[in-house]
Amino acid sequence: MIVTQSVNDLVRCINLSSLLELSGWPKPGNVHRTKNFPNTRFEHFLAGIAAIQPNFKGFCETVYNSVESEKENFSSVELGLFFKESANQMMKWQSGGNVLLGHILILAPLAAAATICLKLKMKKIENFEFIIKKVIEDATVKDTVNLYDAIKICNPGGLGSIEKYDINDENSRKDIIKDNINLKKIFELSKEYDLISNEYASGFNIILKEGLPYFFDTYEKCKDINSTIVNTYLKLLSMHLDTLIIRKAGKEAASNVSKIASDIIKFGGITTKKGLNLTVKFDKELQKQNGKLNPGTIADLVAGTIFLGLIFGLKF
Repeated sequence: MIVTQSVNDLVRCINLSSLLELSGWPKPGNVHRTKNFPNTRFEHFLAGIAAIQPNFKGFCETVYNSVESEKENFSSVELGLFFKESANQMMKWQSGGNVLLGHILILAPLAAAATICLKLKMKKIENFEFIIKKVIEDATVKDTVNLYDAIKICNPGGLGSIEKYDINDENSRKDIIKDNINLKKIFELSKEYDLISNEYASGFNIILKEGLPYFFDTYEKCKDINSTIVNTYLKLLSMHLDTLIIRKAGKEAASNVSKIASDIIKFGGITTKKGLNLTVKFDKELQKQNGKLNPGTIADLVAGTIFLGLIFGLKF
């Protein structure tokens, strides 16, 4: 059951979910509290998270004030405009590059759905699943154009290998408008190449059906929020090849990373001495590649999982 009582509560959960995901130690291959990349530091992520919180607050307030019924069209949510404005602020307030576009893309529709559920007093997870799908389905072509602008602002390498509507093709913007490619359509086209796109196309199936149940179950067993976050990260990584690694280093490298994560989960993750030692070793091996083997997309999914954990009542 959704337990948040106000838009301010939702914004607190958004902020905390990004901070907790970032702080998880030792999430193998990521920037975390004891590891920086050559050009991107832990503090750059902190600055990016702080920079986008006013955007999230304004976004949630606008959604709350614009929605009256679950039967109406949710195009007024304007996800794409939020992507673009948040990307601008994230890049403006730090010099470590694109640190949070994945968080922005994952958390925005989840926050919108949570806000709508709050406004309409819909508290069950089934209500949330219905609303998140509708938020995505009702997004517009304008949202897609603004998404492309956000990606260009961050320059993270696009949405994978889409043959048509390539982010670097000057004609893509015109083609998107001409072909009426709304947000759901563009993510469906890239779902085989990008886990975030796959979440949009599936109604956030990985986070809702895999991440969240595991997250709650793990916390119930260990009562430790850091262990829960890192183990959830390892669990999702064991189940899904990280598409950021695929783009940077190839499918075989991503498969090897997921295999090691799977082995660590079999030892109990970081809640066991053996699992923790293996995780620390795994992190050191991945860090040698200076970000090339960074499971950054899985980290974004974990941020979304934490957010849902918080709005559905997790206290630590």
